[in-house]
Amino acid sequence: MKYVIASLLTLMYQVVMAQASPTDPTAYLRLNNLNNPSTGPLILRIDTRYEGQHGSPYLLTDWSNGQVSLTNGKQYKDVSLKFDAYRQELILLRPASGNDSIIIARPTVNRFLLTRPDGQAYLFGRYPTANIDDETIKNGYFLILYEGKSSLLKRVAKTFKAADYQGAYSANVRYDSFDDSFSYYLLKPDKSLTKVKLSKKTLLEAMSDKGDALKKFADGQKSAFKTEEDAVTLIKQYDTL
Repeated sequence: MKYVIASLLTLMYQVVMAQASPTDPTAYLRLNNLNNPSTGPLILRIDTRYEGQHGSPYLLTDWSNGQVSLTNGKQYKDVSLKFDAYRQELILLRPASGNDSIIIARPTVNRFLLTRPDGQAYLFGRYPTANIDDETIKNGYFLILYEGKSSLLKRVAKTFKAADYQGAYSANVRYDSFDDSFSYYLLKPDKSLTKVKLSKKTLLEAMSDKGDALKKFADGQKSAFKTEEDAVTLIKQYDTL
């Protein structure tokens, strides 16, 4: 009889392990103290505390109408796209294929455009020839906030944090989460790519080659330049000097 029970539990464990999602390890059944005589009879325990996933690895969770411009000059319009900000990958839904999708190789992409149903558009570009030591940053995608002689670029990324609720010293966080991670870069005509913060001091330091003229303009605006719009205003002025 014990052999039959043990065999049954082993089979149940194997079935659950086979069906559980590899990205959701906390969904597995926990078989605790099954053969420990000191704990009493065999007990199958299920940990139901996991609350699933919060957030998404994608910039926009749904497929968006978009356009793609490749480095070889080819362009594709009215295609369904998703931008995986966590992995920095552009995903294309194959036309008339249902849910079949492909990842477009990053080095082949020059720019792409995503448009939400409400008309909000997001234009992304790549700048592999920019002068910056960080290869990960150089080879990624940037949201273009302003483009003139210089450009204000926004790196849109995601961070992942796994659930942490098991063990005596856990944080009691019962869900996995994807969170936004933004950073800003100034691309100057000499192709230098400099990380900046949205602040008057940092922006003026990054554009100090224009001397006092830009500082005088900034002082006259009575702004701390902490918004994207104000930063664009300052960079536009920089381009005129």
